[in-house]
Amino acid sequence: MSNVDLSQLSVDRGQETMAPTANVKRRWISRYVLPLMILLTFSGLLGWAAKDSILPSKPVTVVPVIIAKAQVQQAGTTLFQAAGWVEPRPMSVVVSSLAEGVVEELNVVAGQSVKKGDIIARLIDTDARIALAEARADLSIREADVTAARAELENAKTSLDNPVQLQADLAEAESAVARLEGELNGLPAVIEAAETKHELAEVNVEKKLRAGDAVAGRVLRDAKAELAGVAATLQTLQARQPVLKRQHEALVRRRDALAEKLELKLEEKRRIADAQAGLQAAAARYQRAKLAVETAELRMQRMTITAPIDGRVLSVQTAPGRRVNGLAPHSEQGASAVVTLYDPRMLQVRVDVRLEDVPQVQLGQEARIETASVQDTLVGEVVSLTSLADIQKNTLQIKVAVVDPPDVIRPEMLAQVEFLAPEQQGDQEESEDRMRLLIPRQLVAASGGASQVWVADQETRTARVRTITLGRAGTDELVEVTKGLTPTDKLISGGREGLTDNQRIRIASEDGMLGQHR
Repeated sequence: MSNVDLSQLSVDRGQETMAPTANVKRRWISRYVLPLMILLTFSGLLGWAAKDSILPSKPVTVVPVIIAKAQVQQAGTTLFQAAGWVEPRPMSVVVSSLAEGVVEELNVVAGQSVKKGDIIARLIDTDARIALAEARADLSIREADVTAARAELENAKTSLDNPVQLQADLAEAESAVARLEGELNGLPAVIEAAETKHELAEVNVEKKLRAGDAVAGRVLRDAKAELAGVAATLQTLQARQPVLKRQHEALVRRRDALAEKLELKLEEKRRIADAQAGLQAAAARYQRAKLAVETAELRMQRMTITAPIDGRVLSVQTAPGRRVNGLAPHSEQGASAVVTLYDPRMLQVRVDVRLEDVPQVQLGQEARIETASVQDTLVGEVVSLTSLADIQKNTLQIKVAVVDPPDVIRPEMLAQVEFLAPEQQGDQEESEDRMRLLIPRQLVAASGGASQVWVADQETRTARVRTITLGRAGTDELVEVTKGLTPTDKLISGGREGLTDNQRIRIASEDGMLGQHR
């Protein structure tokens, strides 16, 4: 029988106690810490990828840098050719109706030559003639009102200078006062005489009564009647005195009032003021009526439409029986146009020049013009370099004037223009072929004596201020950049207001109209 080692079956209680603690720690790290770190890392990557949509950015409009090849040739040689269309210079003249109405007759056709003042069309003028007659009749009425108002003013002034009525009223009042004063002054004597008669009549009656039957009854009655009459007369005279005094006071007050009225002449002055106001109002109504007549005459004149210049009819926009809107504020554009004129001695060719050829064009540059309607070559001169560029066609419009255009040349004819090399000035380096970078002049800003532009950094999507060096080539709208830009740069043309260096931007659109930036 073999010996069995029971020690192999023993268990170390110390190790058994430490193992569960280590396992719990490892489980906490794998279940919580590691997933949290993975989630934070993924969130950071997601935020960095979406920063362009999360962070604020300013929308801007950009334009590309124009790349042009500069090549200088001997004066008089052909630099390049470009096609264009003949058009009036500087533009056609639209002859419009200044009055609303219906065309009654049209006296011109397309291509017809006209002189300044020639009648082009007539409108139906029945309403205009009636309105003019009414305005003239109203003017006559207003003129009569002015005459009447002026006469009233003259009468008022005469009344103020010679107040005859006031003087007559005052004289009458003074006469009445004098007459009443004379009556008042003589009244005491009359009363005294009446009192004396009354006393005598009383004595006579007493004597008759004492005589008794010796006096006949009739005589006594006559004496008493006489006494009663004298008493009544005396009583009337005594009662009349206070009445006459009150009448005298009233007449005196009236006389004084008339004297003051004559001195102040308030009524006459008021009449003058009213007459002056009436004359002024009548004159204003007359002027308004006169303006109405002038307006009606002007409308009547506008019923006849005349040519404003010597020229030729380019096109006709209306016909007899058609309505024109005149100067109506809500009319559609062109609703009053009758014909379009142009001066056949002033023509130009609108040429679409490729952007790479633009640096070779200068104002006053000589050109040769060929058109199918003329066998000989016409002489032209560059008169304008417009700001209208077409990015899609990569062209810029150039205006070339036709020198002494023949009569057969008409607008909208197709023409081929050869631009000739001008006489060059400068050193030999300017005659070498090289690529030139052109940008709109309006985008160049001066700062501290240096020229700067705003450039859209497409990698960081930020706006950067770039200092550049300008060259001598270019046009009125474009300028050459010799240093500071690359052909792939995009210049910020719109949205530069309040822009700061290194500010985040978002390119909203690309501007195709060079030289017309905000």
